[in-house]
Amino acid sequence: MTPTGTAPRPPTPRRRGAALACAAALLALGALAPQADAAERRLRGEAPFKVPPASTLAALPASSPFGPDDVRAGTLAFEIAYDDATPDADPDPYVGRYDGGLRAFRVRVGGTWVDLPLGSAELRVSDGGAGMAHRESLSMTAAVRYGAYELRVGWVQVNQAATDRDLRGAAGGIARDALPPVDGVLAFPTSGEWDRMFFVRLDPVGDLRSPVLYLNTSALTVAPAARPDGRAP
Repeated sequence: MTPTGTAPRPPTPRRRGAALACAAALLALGALAPQADAAERRLRGEAPFKVPPASTLAALPASSPFGPDDVRAGTLAFEIAYDDATPDADPDPYVGRYDGGLRAFRVRVGGTWVDLPLGSAELRVSDGGAGMAHRESLSMTAAVRYGAYELRVGWVQVNQAATDRDLRGAAGGIARDALPPVDGVLAFPTSGEWDRMFFVRLDPVGDLRSPVLYLNTSALTVAPAARPDGRAP
């Protein structure tokens, strides 16, 4: 105890060294502690699709990642991981472009999985931007080249109204161009059955008019998925 009226003595070099060592140990423990990763969301979807005619299957190019047996199975699945803390790169207050937001995008047709390159992946939100005040949308798309063909896949959800109705802001189903919470991604306010769709298409490079394979489905079942390390999504 310091006597009344007497200034406390400064710490000795030994005490000062002990305090610094303790602080360094606490910092080291903090660095070793697991960091929260609440920003990453993982989703898995499954759906059947209508099998195209035999002539389409017979015409699939040799470079197609999905063979006739894959397509004949009539089922697809996809796995998506995205970071919901990614900033919006588009200055339009009603258009959100989340560059780098997609962290994984895989698609399976039949028994074959394909991992899409993230450099081609796009995560976009529109609350009536780009001159379409009557149309909201949320899309996650990616593409990869196979020889003279390009595989393009995407999960697209659209909410639209009459062209004289403005859905921007509170009038619509989402708040401006912000990325919805995961519950909002899973239950986006679409306006019709085919306004919530997953597609897989294989096109000649540079020509989107005549795909050699086009699969689409609205019969989607999508839910949060477990992370690779086994932790909850």
